[in-house]
Amino acid sequence: MKADLIYIEAEHDEVPGIVRELAADEISATKITNDLLERGGRVYRQSMSVNIPLAYTHLEMEAALCVWEWLNEITVVPKRRAEADPVWLKYRELVGSVELRHYSIDVAKYVLPVYDLLPEWFRAIGSYDWEIIPAIVGEITPGEAFPDAKKARDAVLTTDWAKQEYLRQFEWNLHRHYGLADLEDAGLSKEDWLATWFNPDVDPEDQVKIYAEKHDLEKVR
Repeated sequence: MKADLIYIEAEHDEVPGIVRELAADEISATKITNDLLERGGRVYRQSMSVNIPLAYTHLEMEAALCVWEWLNEITVVPKRRAEADPVWLKYRELVGSVELRHYSIDVAKYVLPVYDLLPEWFRAIGSYDWEIIPAIVGEITPGEAFPDAKKARDAVLTTDWAKQEYLRQFEWNLHRHYGLADLEDAGLSKEDWLATWFNPDVDPEDQVKIYAEKHDLEKVR
């Protein structure tokens, strides 16, 4: 990666030494230059481009490893070709394993902001590398522009897996706090529950409290 900088050097007839500064933009460079000129310095400026090595955060590296591990799982590990993910397998064969590994870095940098948008109840339900990362990667079409992070987040939260987990937590809290075994015991069909009480933006425990208040349920613990 290249960065365009402005090198500034100044000397003074009566003050020993040389002042050297780097500025990232013209505004900063002008401010530094004017300050040095006001103090009687002779100023030299030069624009320059420098190569900056790419740097990745710990979270980006972890996410890239998880993405790469999952892509191998769905394109290499299956014993029979028919069991592999056809879209990702085709892409791997098109670009090659090296390019796909590099692509994992881009995918990881996309995955992280989607993950940050997920509610806490969902992030706490399963394995980061074997469930949540694959769910987000599943919203990507390889080689195409990544979908909007909010849309990907909403898509992940409305998968059958997410709904089932929300239901599991909803029923668990019904039983723990109000002594009701399941939806049927609460007088709810799954269809009614999905239409009225499934809201991934509300924690399942909080949703049960709202349900209990509406139906005057008595707490058992």
